[in-house]
Amino acid sequence: MINIQKVSNQILNDGLYNTLLFEIKEKLFSQNITPLMIEELLKKEPSLLCEYKEINRQSELSSIQVKELLVKKSDTSEIAQIKREINENIQVLKNLENFEGDSKNSAYPIWIGSIGVMIIFMAHNIIALFSELYTTHESVVYLFFGVILLLTYFGYVKIKNNHDIKHRIFTATHVKTKKMIEDGLKKGDFSHKEIFSD
Repeated sequence: MINIQKVSNQILNDGLYNTLLFEIKEKLFSQNITPLMIEELLKKEPSLLCEYKEINRQSELSSIQVKELLVKKSDTSEIAQIKREINENIQVLKNLENFEGDSKNSAYPIWIGSIGVMIIFMAHNIIALFSELYTTHESVVYLFFGVILLLTYFGYVKIKNNHDIKHRIFTATHVKTKKMIEDGLKKGDFSHKEIFSD
């Protein structure tokens, strides 16, 4: 749901995307580039769009650059229904934007593993400093640490599965909405200016 013209202008004129602009200039072998040149390169190399989205995600900016459609009195009931569905889907996409990428390259193992290790470390210090459990009930202490590790693993699996479910919902909604927008633009149900933000 990206407005490619808006993206190319942002990359060229907004300092937030300077690293991406530098990379584009290297690929085009030119220092004097235009938004149209950037647009063409973005269409050829989707990885650059992924970098753009990642910069937005890290900066807490949305890459969903479509706006809700205004349902007009002059719209037929079919067009009005399509516009409402697109509007609902846009909201779903904005809510699930952080799940656009799948969980394979996420930092979940590091975050959750760090929490598990930190809990074990704190428990170890408390037990070692304030009790004699290491000498009197050593196996119970290590069993307790094992339970923490097991809970950490199940927490990771649960969060990963949740991410994967939301990723599938985002992907399906994105594909469906993109097709609905393309069809609506072709049929003239709404204009490019009505759906894409400047």
